[in-house]
Amino acid sequence: MAKTSDFLPIEDYFIIGDLRTAALVSRSGSIDWLCLPYFDSPSVFGKMLDADAGCLSIDMPGFKIDADYIADSAIVEFGLSKPGTELSIKDFMVPQATKNSVNQYLVRTITGLRGEAIARFRFDPKPKYASVSPSVRQTSQKLELPVDGGLINLHLPDDSKVNKKADYYEIAVPVKAGERRRLIIEYIPKGREPGTTRAGLEEKTAKFWKQWVSKGNFFDFCQTNLVRSAITLKLMQFYPTGAIVAAPTTSLPETIGGVRNWDYRYTWIRDATFALYSFYALGYSQEAEHFFKFIEKVTEQCAGEKFDVSLMYTIWGEPIPEEQSLTNLSGYKDSAPVRIGNGASRQFQLDVYGALIDAFYFASKHGFSDTHKKRWRKIVMQLVRKIDELWQEPDHGIWEARVGTKHYTYSKVMAWVGADRANRLKKTLNLTDEDLMVCRRLSESIKDWIWRHGYDESSQNLVQHSRSKAIDATNLLFVLLQFLDKHHPLTKKIVDNTANELGHGQVFVYRYLKADGLPGEEGAFVLCSFWLISALAILEEVESAIKLFKRFDEYMNPQGLLSEEVDPESKRYLGNYPQAFSHMGYIMSAHYIHKYAKRKNIKLK
Repeated sequence: MAKTSDFLPIEDYFIIGDLRTAALVSRSGSIDWLCLPYFDSPSVFGKMLDADAGCLSIDMPGFKIDADYIADSAIVEFGLSKPGTELSIKDFMVPQATKNSVNQYLVRTITGLRGEAIARFRFDPKPKYASVSPSVRQTSQKLELPVDGGLINLHLPDDSKVNKKADYYEIAVPVKAGERRRLIIEYIPKGREPGTTRAGLEEKTAKFWKQWVSKGNFFDFCQTNLVRSAITLKLMQFYPTGAIVAAPTTSLPETIGGVRNWDYRYTWIRDATFALYSFYALGYSQEAEHFFKFIEKVTEQCAGEKFDVSLMYTIWGEPIPEEQSLTNLSGYKDSAPVRIGNGASRQFQLDVYGALIDAFYFASKHGFSDTHKKRWRKIVMQLVRKIDELWQEPDHGIWEARVGTKHYTYSKVMAWVGADRANRLKKTLNLTDEDLMVCRRLSESIKDWIWRHGYDESSQNLVQHSRSKAIDATNLLFVLLQFLDKHHPLTKKIVDNTANELGHGQVFVYRYLKADGLPGEEGAFVLCSFWLISALAILEEVESAIKLFKRFDEYMNPQGLLSEEVDPESKRYLGNYPQAFSHMGYIMSAHYIHKYAKRKNIKLK
């Protein structure tokens, strides 16, 4: 069993990617997570989840290593130095903005800056989540590794030397000042030939990111981190379908040594409006429309007689695989089990129907797919009828608790959102009087239920579910969803009471504090902090929102990346990483602060 000290902090890692999959690279230059060819494919490098699960690392003791992103890109540059010698190593993947089957490239460029050196690397592939022994074939200029569905070639510089060890390869590359050498991992799908030319990959990649960033609209007061959040979301969008994964990783724990380890390499329907809003707020309408088309297609596929929508889908829009545990992997810092697939996909979560209608409402406001609105009417009203059929049933809720079903307040609010947004679409979709009557009756009935069963007069707060006095951080989200009227004095009390009970150290917020049926605890949920910041901005307490926003910046890692959770005591990152939800929250908070600061003539610095 690996020592927990063998594992680097989660916040130590950078993300690089090619719009089909992503790799996590440590600050010391070890590629410790890579699934090929797609986000949800089995890992080739999995050292983040087991010290013996494979990596491609820099093996140069005696050198000081500094690392950072090249500005406005997804290229990581490592500076290596010792007296008399300096070199640069750049890691990146080549963006593949096409729906067709293509060869994929992960590139490690070595450039001599001063003196002479031998750049040494450890190539330790462990395919299929380290469950099979790699069958590597060595030639003079490459190492070949067959994997399910394709072939991996590690292309080597001409004068490099390869030393075969028991279960990995040592690679030595001589480099002088002014010379540039490259290690290139090429994934070749079955039926395709190796790439005939690999020149200019770095220039092509740098140009792609420079042009993409130049199209965005970023606020000056948080531009650096906002750009990084935008690039990170772009890296997590699967180009062939437009799907966005919740995270590119699986089983990074919510508690070190605990069992709260889940596979997040899928698309959650409830993320739809947040993703659309985030991309659109930064001016990336193309990415927003691409994701909406994925949502639209998934919805249409379900628009049969039963209209059975799942809460999550694969990046191809297909059902999630059955959850299973990989017993051969020890887990990050011995946090087992390591899971692939996700059992929560079989849960009933009422909010999905309202989330979908909200996505269609957002799309209509911003002119997406105007020619399809006749078809939308049928879909939206099917969703409304589904809400009408199911809203009085208990469900598993937004946090996917595995303790049975409850009448969660959040789920009812999202049911109300569905009816409310459908009503707002009346002109756009030419809803009939009968349709409008259903929407309005439903909206009023659900709201009445929430205030009768989901509100506790003694605490002046909305409760997590009808049989509980516990509070849930989704109360903060209700301001953004416009369920809570920002002008009503009770709204401010609910926000303050929720923040006081679930907050920690002013900036961190827990999802809830009640038992949820799983052993152990969890960290503060990053998204909930941004819900609080956004709610304060909307309530026009802009100065307070700015203060918390800047305070949170102090806890972000130097790369500007965010995990799912943070341990408020140690400030260590927890959960899958980087987390799309967290970056969406950052973008939305910045947007609301900018919007309401402008209204109040507050200058942002």
